[in-house]
Amino acid sequence: MYHVVGSVPTDAQQIERELIVDPADFEWQMGDLAARGCRTLTLNEFWAVIEGNPLADQAVLLTFDDAYAAVDQIVTPILRRHGFSAVMFAPYEHLGTSNSWDAGYKNLASLLIANHAQIRSMRSGPWEIASHGLRHVDLTSLTMEQCRKELAESRERLSALVGEQVRDLAYPYGHQNEEVRRAAQSAGYRMAFTAGASPSSDRMALDRRPMHGTDSRAVFRMKTARSASWLYGVAGLAPGWARSAARRLAVTATTGKP
Repeated sequence: MYHVVGSVPTDAQQIERELIVDPADFEWQMGDLAARGCRTLTLNEFWAVIEGNPLADQAVLLTFDDAYAAVDQIVTPILRRHGFSAVMFAPYEHLGTSNSWDAGYKNLASLLIANHAQIRSMRSGPWEIASHGLRHVDLTSLTMEQCRKELAESRERLSALVGEQVRDLAYPYGHQNEEVRRAAQSAGYRMAFTAGASPSSDRMALDRRPMHGTDSRAVFRMKTARSASWLYGVAGLAPGWARSAARRLAVTATTGKP
């Protein structure tokens, strides 16, 4: 899971430094996945895996939240160089405007969101478009019926925009509960993603692994390695010795060298 790929402002707050991945770092990450023999999955392919179909090779689902306009400009050429695809989860009501839900973070709040024409262009490849809600609100703060309407309208309007059925969702902020999951299913979604690990095994609460601008290369490999997948959350924990240990284990798991 990514959000922003772009230059990190010198006055960025900690959460901004986490959500913004430098373009050079992102390019290295995609090159590293390619060098390790990874390929990317489409949403339909990912759904097939959820349904029990085996994978013959290493594969990842690349996802981006919020539909920042600059992500298309920076990321699309990198994806094409590696033959990768990615999913953009877009908050429909914000298309063509700016990030108004992060008003307390001026660098994030100043970022433009892709407009309708850009979203349609992205869908021609290498992107798939999916829902990130209608207004990027915390869905757990709504009644179940309000949530269902919010998600149904987002799905319907995005489907009309891109000319095909939008069937998948990433919850704004990653926030969800049992009522939100039921509302999402009632609104016509086949699967939905959180913003990290979820205690639920529900197909409407699928895990994602956040990639941070503050991640080292070793931490990136840890987060994306099958053999060390259980460690990916350790890198963000305190104290420092835990982060160091996780990085050492990640390097060992991915390179075979301590």
